[in-house]
This record gives sequence, C-alpha cells and structure tokens, in this order.
Amino acid sequence: MDNKEKLENQDVPQQETVEEKIDVVKGIETLETALIESEKKLEAATKELEDTKNTFQRTLAEYDNYRKRTTKEKADNYNAGRTDAVKAILPMLDTLEMALAAPCSDENYKKGIELTYTTAMNSLKNMGVEQIDALNQPFDPNFHNAVMQQETEGVEPGIVVNVFQKGYKMGDKIIREATVVVSC
Repeated sequence: MDNKEKLENQDVPQQETVEEKIDVVKGIETLETALIESEKKLEAATKELEDTKNTFQRTLAEYDNYRKRTTKEKADNYNAGRTDAVKAILPMLDTLEMALAAPCSDENYKKGIELTYTTAMNSLKNMGVEQIDALNQPFDPNFHNAVMQQETEGVEPGIVVNVFQKGYKMGDKIIREATVVVSC
C-alpha cells in the first residue's frame, strides 16, 4: 500500500458545524448555571448547618447552667434543712446543759443527763456542727451577740466575760450567735 492509499483509509475528523458548536456552548452555559445554583445551595446548607450548630451550642450551655444551678439549689436546700433541724435541737441542748449545771443528789439521773448531752453533741459534731468559742475571747459581732456590758477588774475592754447561751456554726455558716456579756 502506498502512502496515498494509507491517507485515504485513515479516519479524518469531520469539521464541526456551527450548530454543533452552538449546542456545545449552550451545554457549557447550562453546566455553569447548574454549578452556580449548586454553589448557592451549598452556601445555604452551610449557613443552616452553622445556625444549627450555634443553636445546639447555646442549648448545651443553657443545659449545663441549668444543671449547675439545680445542683447548687439542691445543696442549698439540703443545708437549709440541716440548719433548721439543728436550730430546732439547740433549745434541747440548752435545757440539758442547765440540767447538768443544776445540783442533783441522784448520780444515775445525772449520769443519764450527761450521756444524753454527750450523745447529742457527738451527733451534731458528726454533722459538722461546732460550738463557737466565746468565753475570754475578744468580742466579734460575727459570732457573738452582746446583751450587756460589765466592768470587770483585770480584764481588758471588749473581752467576753460571761456566756448566757452558747453559739453554734456549721462550716462557715453561723447557726446561732453566742449570747454574751462583754467587759467595758
């Protein structure tokens, strides 16, 4: 086969017509329009996702604050209940202390009062309740309630010289101030 025959047998690309070129351009324009619409949809979906994410984060933060607040309220209510219970018991302790200070000829009776008082004080101690030291201490209005002033020889002014009623605290919270007499 000579070169001429080879050239004739070879597939020669045909020339595209103008109409075919227009169809290709229209196809490209359609694809570009579809791409722009897809980008707009993607942008809208991304914005919606971001809004949903922000809403979720706010809801999560609100829930965390709610959980912390209710935990604190629960603890506060529990402590308030304990404080109220201790306040209700304190007059009984005062009465037991008066009974211990009173003269009594029956030793078994006195021992029973001592045991009851000791048991009550141990129970309060286990609950975190402590007596407020007052006698011979400098007067502190945060812990003491002064009902009288009294001149006392040999004692500096502002020192507690007598305790009418013991004070109690639970942790940092004052349950009852000590009722005291202060030197002047």
